[in-house]
Amino acid sequence: MKPGTKIIVVMLGLMLPYMGFVLYRAFTYPQHPFPSWFLYVGPCYFFGSIALLVVLRKRIVGDAPPHDFDKQRRSAAGIEGARRRLKLLWIGAGLYSLIFLNGLRLGLENAGELPLVSIILGEVLNGTILATIIFTLRKVYKRVQQADRLASYR
Repeated sequence: MKPGTKIIVVMLGLMLPYMGFVLYRAFTYPQHPFPSWFLYVGPCYFFGSIALLVVLRKRIVGDAPPHDFDKQRRSAAGIEGARRRLKLLWIGAGLYSLIFLNGLRLGLENAGELPLVSIILGEVLNGTILATIIFTLRKVYKRVQQADRLASYR
């Protein structure tokens, strides 16, 4: 099993019990709202699981050989795929920034009705997802620029 597959399996193994609990609670008691402790336990469980995964990553991945990026050559198809991915990431960043701003607007409108902690945690999560998209966008952009520089030297 590849190291990336192992990590995905572990993350799903950590998230599925919590999602199962949420679905059980939602379908069993649809007329009752979630308890107040639910908003605190959920993010703590997810962030704790991710922190545990980061700490135990070396044990999960094992002794997988690291990639030698200096010797790895990119084909023309790989560069074109990266350019396509770059366009899709720009579209995704634009759409998600609209979602982020809409969530911020709704959070401010419903500030009296919703707990402030849930609004803040939701916006922090949205901001983190948007930052991840932007960092991935930068990484792919640098990769395409580097491939273009290498192609111009040839």
